[in-house]
Amino acid sequence: MISLQKKSLLILLAAPLISSVSLAADSVKLTTGFFSSDGQSDIVNIPNSSTQSIPLMLSVRKGKLSLGLSTGYVSIKSGTLNEAGMGDTTLSLGYTLSDTFSVKIKEKFATGDAAKNLSTGKEDTSVQLDYFGQVNQSQSLFATAGYKFTGKVAGANMQDASYASVGTGYMLASKISIGASLDFRESSYKTVDSKLGITAFASKPLSKTYSLAGFAGYDNTQTSSLGVSLTTKF
Repeated sequence: MISLQKKSLLILLAAPLISSVSLAADSVKLTTGFFSSDGQSDIVNIPNSSTQSIPLMLSVRKGKLSLGLSTGYVSIKSGTLNEAGMGDTTLSLGYTLSDTFSVKIKEKFATGDAAKNLSTGKEDTSVQLDYFGQVNQSQSLFATAGYKFTGKVAGANMQDASYASVGTGYMLASKISIGASLDFRESSYKTVDSKLGITAFASKPLSKTYSLAGFAGYDNTQTSSLGVSLTTKF
């Protein structure tokens, strides 16, 4: 059973690439792209895996409130396992506490096919605290700390899991944003290693409504990830 937290994490990592818009700015955004990872599997007792996904994420911000909805097409290959299909769906609700802090609650619905190892078949609930601050006109700092209440599958030796990220971004004169983050993710399975890695990213606005971003990451389990995303703002 694959944990689609990996896909959610890739989307989360892409978020700082897309924009450094103020937390108070009203917006409606639609994001898609292509994300890939190779390395430690999120499925218990199988060899390393290769996972690709084409996500689709809608985010709406109005005043201090934000709403997000994400899903995607997922493909996983590992040994004789070769499955693909729509993954789980995550709904998030956020609230801005101040100019720098916001809180968010996320609910993952098991819309993926558990028989194909595209879902655990259980719902997860996550709560997180986000920070975003400007050092100066060019440099920003961001951080996330969260905890996931995992829907337990009988006999799978699962656990609740924490995750965190801290990083910095820099806006170049050409309007290209670059940066890096240090990321931690505890596995939902007690027998699978937690991940600590680094991610580098870059993004560039293509127009007033479109922006392009990309990232690459590597962690202590020798898992590599990369992706590209396209965002449009309405």
